[in-house]
Formats: sequence, C-alpha cells, structure tokens
Amino acid sequence: MNVADAAPARSTPRFWNVPNSLTMSRLGLGVIVLVLIAHEWFFGALVVFGVAAITDALDGYFARLLNQTSALGRQLDPLVDKLLVTAILVYLVSLPTADTGLSAWMVAVIVVRELLIQGIRSLIEGKGQAFGAKMAGKLKTTFQCLSIAAILFCLSAKPGAAWLMTRDVLTWLAVGFTIYSGLGYVVAAIPRLSDDAASS
Repeated sequence: MNVADAAPARSTPRFWNVPNSLTMSRLGLGVIVLVLIAHEWFFGALVVFGVAAITDALDGYFARLLNQTSALGRQLDPLVDKLLVTAILVYLVSLPTADTGLSAWMVAVIVVRELLIQGIRSLIEGKGQAFGAKMAGKLKTTFQCLSIAAILFCLSAKPGAAWLMTRDVLTWLAVGFTIYSGLGYVVAAIPRLSDDAASS
C-alpha cells in the first residue's frame, strides 16, 4: 500500500496537557496541606490550600482556552477535588470540634455524597455520555473550599466570635449544598441509568 493512501493516524489527547497537569499538581499540594496540618502549621496549610484552589479554577479555564477538554479531564478534575476536600476534612475532624466547628456526621455526609456522585459520573462517562459539573455542584465545591479556608484561618489566628460564626455558617452552607447538589445529580442520572438498564 502506498504511504499516501494510508489513513491518517488518529491523534489521542496527551494526558500531561496543561489542565490535567494543573489538576494533578493539586494532589501534591493536598499532601503538603495534610503535612502542614499534622505539624499544626495552620497558616502555611491555608496558604497552600489557597494555591490548590486557584489551580482548580485555572485548569477549567485553560481547558477551554486551549481546547483541551476531554472525557478524562471531566472525570479527573472533580475526582481530585473530592480527594483533596475529603482528605482534609477527615484530617480536620480528628481535631477538637470546638477548634474546627466540624462534626463527624458533617464529614460523613460529604464523603458519602462525593463517593456516590463520582461513581455515577464514572458510570455515565464510561458509556460515552457527558456528565459534567452543574452549577449547584460548583457552588458546593466553592463553599467546601471556603469552609476549609475559614477553619484553617481560625486555627491559625484564634480570632473572635464573629470569625468563628462565619466559619460555622460557611461549613453549614457547604453541607447544605453538598446534599442539595447530590440530590440534583441523582435525579439527573436516573433517566440515563434507567435507559441503560432497559436496553441491556
């Protein structure tokens, strides 16, 4: 067969593109946050967590700017977010409740929701259907990050009652949006999963 007649090779997206690299860097930053919390260097943990949160905004921006969106990226980005948030919350809940404002049930609700929705997303995306983040899910992530930042700030600065109340309000909002967005994802997924079950 003549080389000129050969079909052009199909290019596959590179894993280490800009958005995926930013996403994976968030895992490393998350480990640093946990180490800093373990040594009670809470202000340093707050700073590094802030950098990690910025990469979360930048990876989506560069994915759209550079046209590097992919099914892998749609799963990897929220998965890393969930690992980062749940790992830090599990670590923080081991500290006295009076210092963090966290209760074990709050963290349990967040962890169960994240595992459930990630499983549903992987199942649907694995069938070639897009199941990206919705606005409620983005608000959930935003308030989870704000809650963690507020907790770390209060641990480092020992502020007054107003700051502690702000921390607790952000935490309750994070839990509320976690439940609300989780129900929204489940409702949106049921028709797709039902169609798959009927056709199998």
